[in-house]
Amino acid sequence: MDELTLEDLAKAYQSGDRRSFRRLVESLTRTLIALAYRYTGDWESARDATQETWIKVHRSIDRYDPSRPFRAWLLTIHRNTCISGLRSPVVQREFALPPEELATVGAEATTEDSHRRVERHEFMARLMKALEALSDSQRTVFTKVYIEHFSQREAAESLGMSFSTLRTTLHFARKRLAGILRKMEESS
Repeated sequence: MDELTLEDLAKAYQSGDRRSFRRLVESLTRTLIALAYRYTGDWESARDATQETWIKVHRSIDRYDPSRPFRAWLLTIHRNTCISGLRSPVVQREFALPPEELATVGAEATTEDSHRRVERHEFMARLMKALEALSDSQRTVFTKVYIEHFSQREAAESLGMSFSTLRTTLHFARKRLAGILRKMEESS
């Protein structure tokens, strides 16, 4: 990106400059897809979540406060979109296969990769449900470090908290999540 900051582009878009929105989308979409993939474990779902995020940004740009970091506002919308996507039931697309491919469908459905993808999706859905039981600060810190893959120092800086506070919050978040996930596992 040249001299214009993300905040400048967002402010210009608020004022009706459609090219600014396009530049925001072009500069941040790859990052959003990568983050969404960490939630979903599936590239197609990650692209869908990213597209939904941009639609939400478009609809709510008038609520963005230009005195605050645009990236933080965008990532909050994106994280909520990804979490909402994990809570909603999986939609299966139906399509017709040529007869010669029908025979391979059963074999493909039982591959190890398919099982891992399903297990990962189910675990992420349980994790997102368990995250709801955490305090806002615990949920935010855990998400930054373990889902968005920020280093602990980067997460502390981006959240405006001291490194030691982040580490303490993260410790209690992990401890609480472990208990919640254990109970979920025992009850299923």
